[in-house]
Amino acid sequence: MPAPANQKLRSTSLVLKVDVDTRVGLVQGVPRLANMFNRLGVKASFFVAMGPDRSGRALARLRKPGFLRKQLRSGAAGAYGLRTMLYGLLLPGPIIAASAPGLLNSLRAQGHEVGLHGWDHVFWHDRLRTLEPARVRAQLGRAWRLYQEITGAAPASFASPGWQITDQALLALVQMGITHVSCTRGSAPFRPLVSGRALPIVELPTTLPTLDEVLGRGGVSEANAAQHLAGQVQPGRLNVFTLHGEVEGRAQAPVLEEFIGRLQEQGVRFLRLIQAAAEAAAAGLPGEAIAWAEAPGRAGELAWQASALPAGGAA
Repeated sequence: MPAPANQKLRSTSLVLKVDVDTRVGLVQGVPRLANMFNRLGVKASFFVAMGPDRSGRALARLRKPGFLRKQLRSGAAGAYGLRTMLYGLLLPGPIIAASAPGLLNSLRAQGHEVGLHGWDHVFWHDRLRTLEPARVRAQLGRAWRLYQEITGAAPASFASPGWQITDQALLALVQMGITHVSCTRGSAPFRPLVSGRALPIVELPTTLPTLDEVLGRGGVSEANAAQHLAGQVQPGRLNVFTLHGEVEGRAQAPVLEEFIGRLQEQGVRFLRLIQAAAEAAAAGLPGEAIAWAEAPGRAGELAWQASALPAGGAA
């Protein structure tokens, strides 16, 4: 007889949430990740930026305090490659999802979840908080339509670029039929509050630091990063780990494989986001506000589950 949902939630579980921000992340990183996951017997949730790769425009973030330092410390810039960093500047940005449309269907056929990671990743990341509602809906609508055109199905899930999300974006996602999202940093699933009302959508925040946030800090190196991240997993709870097709799908693949192996040895359950959302909803979810704060090792403010922030509002 299956265990009740609340009993399942008391076991240690983890979602591998794969954000695919660029063409190289999709074309090169995702196949390698899929092969790794299939070899290790785990399923993951892939979130693909559907529209143009304009990664070069992210160079404007060099003005942000800590951004350049983070890039140099973690080696993140090298993970993307020179050509990617020219997209949107000297080279036209290719439509990411159209670069390998069969890959999305292949992932779904293998049992992985595939959801939306927005349309224009850099634009959303840098401009969302100042966008009028019509432009927010336009960005989401373009991503939704291309996903349906490629897969023949309507998307059910969404992960926001750079953990940037607003009330208007959440309302638009509900109207589009999205049922579960991962747009914040936090500690446990909840239903976002908008104007005091809990939305009919499940938010599953990223609970663990990302690899690029820990590398080069506190003595963490490529040699011990997997051990460090595995030590961050909270026992008896749902954990969500965000990785990137461009990073763990390429140069940092060995770190990810060691991380997964360590957790498998500990008996951790690997879930797709859709499974975790169903279990969390069945167990009952609180309505919670979203706040803004920084995260250690990352430049700029991110959306946070308000209750996960310590007093004073800083992560």
